[in-house]
Amino acid sequence: MTIQAQSKEVVAVFDFDKTLTDRHTFWRYLVSLVGPIKFWLVAITLVPTAIRLWRKKIALMDAREVMIRRCMTGVSSKNYFEKGQVFAQGAIDPWIRPEALAKLRWHQENNHKCILISNAAESYIEPWSRKMGFCAYSGSRFELSGDKLTGQLIGDHCQGPEKVVRLQQILGPLERYEIYAYGDSSGDKELLEVADHPHYRCF
Repeated sequence: MTIQAQSKEVVAVFDFDKTLTDRHTFWRYLVSLVGPIKFWLVAITLVPTAIRLWRKKIALMDAREVMIRRCMTGVSSKNYFEKGQVFAQGAIDPWIRPEALAKLRWHQENNHKCILISNAAESYIEPWSRKMGFCAYSGSRFELSGDKLTGQLIGDHCQGPEKVVRLQQILGPLERYEIYAYGDSSGDKELLEVADHPHYRCF
């Protein structure tokens, strides 16, 4: 008599920007957080940083940190989380790719554990992922001092190898699961590599 091996629990892991959505969302959230005047004044000061990025003298994530510091330092935690809720409820849904939403619903209908892992801010991916029925989420986290943002990240940017670290923090040993992963960029490379069913820019 043969004994069938127990099937693994199925997990579907989604990137957010340009995978579930049709555009990048973080800078749009920054506009809503600090207002368009401050955002574009900061953007002007970032022209030298953009030139260094174009000349490959600075890494993309280092340039992102400069923008974060200049936009977010001193923002109240109340404003940060309230604007995240408003952004999640009002802005994001029209940007969701229909084919991505269909795949998410397919996984949910088949009782697969769905997880959102993104470099976007947790202030808006947390309420949006909860609304959409994700089991778990992980994204960029920002340091507070008292009731103000310091402009510093907590830990690493949620991209590249860090996405695998975050997935392991949520699930534990990954070999216990059958993993589908969906991503669109080099920042998803390591996540796609650990998946049994990697999907790069497709569903």
